[in-house]
Amino acid sequence: MSLPFCQVREYFLSKKYKVDLSSTSKMQGRLAEEFANLLADMWAGRHDTVSPNKFKSAVAKSAPRFVGYSQQDSQEFLRFFTEGLHEDLNKGKKGKRKIEEPPKGLTDVELAEHRWNGYTIIR
Repeated sequence: MSLPFCQVREYFLSKKYKVDLSSTSKMQGRLAEEFANLLADMWAGRHDTVSPNKFKSAVAKSAPRFVGYSQQDSQEFLRFFTEGLHEDLNKGKKGKRKIEEPPKGLTDVELAEHRWNGYTIIR
């Protein structure tokens, strides 16, 4: 499920993301924190322009390929960014999930719902 950007913005501006920060993330929540700070600066209305220097530094610390100011592939950055946010905000345990076999005779819709429910359970 994807959220409209206004919901993502509100999630960070209201600081609700803080309860979801993962203690096992390689980035230790830095990416999520700096993204929240960047959004707060952008939406505060105090300035006409905002410099994302701290956000860029957080990105560069976690992904050295983004150090400096040479042109980068935007798709590569967005992939890094979304995966980094996911890792920073993922409270699930690492390791393989135990996949429970579904009951026999389910329709495709019921099977899909069973799989989705098993995927979204927080362990």
